[in-house]
Amino acid sequence: MSQDDVVGASTLAPGHTPGGIPLKIHLGEREYVALVRIAQHRRTTAARLVEQLVLHALQRTDVPPPAESGPKRPHTSYEEATRGYRPDGEPDTHPTPV
Repeated sequence: MSQDDVVGASTLAPGHTPGGIPLKIHLGEREYVALVRIAQHRRTTAARLVEQLVLHALQRTDVPPPAESGPKRPHTSYEEATRGYRPDGEPDTHPTPV
């Protein structure tokens, strides 16, 4: 994946992310100030700098295979689920013990 293949989040509207995967980074005040200073020194924004760092890291990271996401158990039909129950309104054929 090259830089040209990825649409930067900074070119999208607020709340939109490239590839649809949200990413939150929590920085303390000191770390955020340092990030802003680095971004100003490089004549860019802090958001763009974080975006470049994340994309750079993703290019060098092995991507795991997709998880097996099959159903945990087979589907149960309505007939199978209600087998053994009688519909409402049918007379009870088994008397209740007193």
